[in-house]
Amino acid sequence: MTATSTPPPKGLKAPKRSLPAVFIAIAALALSSCDEQSKEREPYLAHVKVESVRLTPDVVRASGTGEVKARIESELSFKVSGRVISREVNVGDRVKAGDLLARLDSTEQSADLESAKAAVASQEATLRMASSVLARRKALTQTGALSQQDLDSAIQQFQSAQNDLDAAKARLDVATDTLRQTELRADADGTITVRGIEVGQVVQPSTSVFTLAHDGARDAAFNVQESVLTGNRQPLAMEVALVSDPSVRAKASIREVSPAIDRSLGTVRVKLAIENPPPAMSLGSPIVANVDMERQERINVPWQALMSKAGQPAVWTIDPEKKTSRLKQVEIQRYDSSKVVLSSGLQAGDLVVIEGAQFLRENQQVSFDAGVAR
Repeated sequence: MTATSTPPPKGLKAPKRSLPAVFIAIAALALSSCDEQSKEREPYLAHVKVESVRLTPDVVRASGTGEVKARIESELSFKVSGRVISREVNVGDRVKAGDLLARLDSTEQSADLESAKAAVASQEATLRMASSVLARRKALTQTGALSQQDLDSAIQQFQSAQNDLDAAKARLDVATDTLRQTELRADADGTITVRGIEVGQVVQPSTSVFTLAHDGARDAAFNVQESVLTGNRQPLAMEVALVSDPSVRAKASIREVSPAIDRSLGTVRVKLAIENPPPAMSLGSPIVANVDMERQERINVPWQALMSKAGQPAVWTIDPEKKTSRLKQVEIQRYDSSKVVLSSGLQAGDLVVIEGAQFLRENQQVSFDAGVAR
């Protein structure tokens, strides 16, 4: 088949295309294509959240719980053995010096005392007889009726009787003191904190029966981990407060650190002297000690800002003029619950990335809100 063109009907002319219009259309298409390519070549700007770090007062604090105790405590005990026939006080009772606390059966001690009294009376009679004999022999010796040997014998008997009387009196004193020891009395004003006997119980000498907390100064006693006491740092300030009412507070200072370690707990006993303890801090009250160990100006960053560089801690920083990222190594002083305290690596005013740092790289162009940086 042969293609033929159909001529326009008579009276109509074929439309003429405008050459400039065609060029304009082609140019528009070319410009549109260039815009799309430039958009494709435009670099991606990561948007991050930044924070301007600053020096803030950094206080290293430590705390622990303990109890209020008397500075002086007495372990009271009988010096003789026996059966307890009465107990006059209980835990928590206040006593005065000399008050009767408990009594032992004193039947045996009373018998020993009567025997000692009788021995003293007998020796006194013997001494009187020896003294009379000595006087007579002295008189007879002066007249020549007796020899010097007889006088020396009388003197020896008198001295022996005198020594026997002194020994009998010493045994009487011991018996008297032993009978007195069957009664246990308070050695000072205070409060009974521990009771270790019951009526009818047989106790041995030097067995602790009561613990007496003396009136006066009060201490706060704590069991502290041995590692806390290493080093030469001295506390800057110490304060104790009641666990039940933290508003009840008092200043404190270290009074005693035990040289021995509790092997079962790995702790050391530490006592703090409480300055002017309020009345609410009674014996046995649970308290908490707050200790300021160190104060210094340091920079801290949020946990989420912490990264790693060559296995060392680092953070992303932003150059505010170039708006580029940089990973800077830092040294950490310590980790707190909500922040990381730094010892070096940053300067006050540095912009630190706190959000959006996961996909950053060195010298990457970023965008951030100027109002966020402070």
